[in-house]
Amino acid sequence: MEIRMHSAKAALVDTANAEFHRPGVTTYLDELSVQSVQEAVKKITNHYHWKGPVGVSVTRAVTRVLGNQAAGKQLEAMMPDSKGKVATMIHTEAAAYAEMYFGPGRECSGLVLVVTVGTGMGTVTYNLGQKVRNSDLKHLTWTYERELSKMREKWDWKGVAPELPEDCDPIIEQIIKSPPSKYSKDGSVGLMDCPEYEKIDGMKPVIAWAYLVDRYLQKVAEAVKPDKLVLLTTGAAAALPEELLVPLFTPAITGAGLKPDVLVMGEFPERALVKGAAVGAHIELGRRAAGEVFRAALTQTITGSPQPREIFEQDLLWAFKRLDRNKDGVLGRSDLLDGAQFFGTSLSDAEATGLLRDFTGGMMESATPDQFLSWYQRTLEIALARVVEVHNVDEFEHYVESALEKPASSGTVQDDGALVVLECGYTHCRPCMKFEKTYELVAKKYVDCLFLRVLGDESPGAAHLCRDVLEVQGTPEFRFFRGKKLLHVMRGADKSKLENSLQSL
Repeated sequence: MEIRMHSAKAALVDTANAEFHRPGVTTYLDELSVQSVQEAVKKITNHYHWKGPVGVSVTRAVTRVLGNQAAGKQLEAMMPDSKGKVATMIHTEAAAYAEMYFGPGRECSGLVLVVTVGTGMGTVTYNLGQKVRNSDLKHLTWTYERELSKMREKWDWKGVAPELPEDCDPIIEQIIKSPPSKYSKDGSVGLMDCPEYEKIDGMKPVIAWAYLVDRYLQKVAEAVKPDKLVLLTTGAAAALPEELLVPLFTPAITGAGLKPDVLVMGEFPERALVKGAAVGAHIELGRRAAGEVFRAALTQTITGSPQPREIFEQDLLWAFKRLDRNKDGVLGRSDLLDGAQFFGTSLSDAEATGLLRDFTGGMMESATPDQFLSWYQRTLEIALARVVEVHNVDEFEHYVESALEKPASSGTVQDDGALVVLECGYTHCRPCMKFEKTYELVAKKYVDCLFLRVLGDESPGAAHLCRDVLEVQGTPEFRFFRGKKLLHVMRGADKSKLENSLQSL
């Protein structure tokens, strides 16, 4: 699924070859709002009768409307039939997945920089075929959108790039035959010998736009020094012919001290985002599942139980040595493939590669003991999370129902089930946000209870639950349920009062 300011596109994609399994659909948004996005998502999922994994590619504008960091949770809440199977990413990441796994990036095993050019400029870096975490180059590209806006006003064109004028074929042929070696500051073609250029109306804005892109491309290319730079144009820029863009953007590559053939154009300019979102979801969701299976296998071997728990460092280092089959002090992909069998599990080649990426952040071919220890701690924190986020009435009622069968730590199930605690808050409520960690600590202490949290301004469903169903009066507000019955209501971020309530109920 690809969600933009004015529309949402989607298709069923075969992630084995990135081909559409069925024709894609488009639904338009009346406005950019949470409600409009939710309606579009519902139309699409109903159209396909879909309950499986979903990859969602969103623009930064959509991300802001959906609450920035909460965007992924919001979108997942809009697709309850796919709960736990939704992967959200920005457009640049989706495009990179398509180009890296089914485009020109698949042929490069070194450092690859994928750059998208549209309203803004986005980048994703890959090393050894794996996405590098924390490699965003926004500090180099954040002003591109502002400069593009000024350029549109100056040259009076709309969209992310100017359209080519009519009768420009001779100019294109000349640019291909004699590409520019540099640009002047006003965007003129510098050393390129092209006398017909000034005679055609509308050509100068194209050259000026190319110069703007060129300057930013040179910045990111100099910063990364990639073995391959895959450039993907979106929107109106995707309509510009590749044979024109390559010579126009080559000065950026050579200006960064790289060879011209480092630059290649993406293969999926029109459908990269929908395809990439599907491929990305397949990879990300599979990697998450593989990581949890691997963690459970380690824990089972060391402690006798797969349940997540703290493990002594010396025991984890013992596991590291068992995995290190060639005894070179680091873990490579072959170590994981062979060593996993010692812990009673197995990994596919893709799963082993994904795990290695998790260990190292995608930057290296092998993982050190410290990286392995850090990975286990991260996965443990996720597995031990005691507070469950709910986003609508259906989810809330599901957990209240499931608590009826939740066994206590002794293994027995009480007649009325486990105690359910629901914290109601809002993202703008400072006491709510400040109390978040305290609430999680309490949840870890009282393991026989089920702890839930809902943020009333996170989604329309959450707002309905807090405002209309629960009629929350003040936040943070804590509600205590057992056997589907409301037993007690407590207001205020007070740890002592919360624990007293838990002990008395």
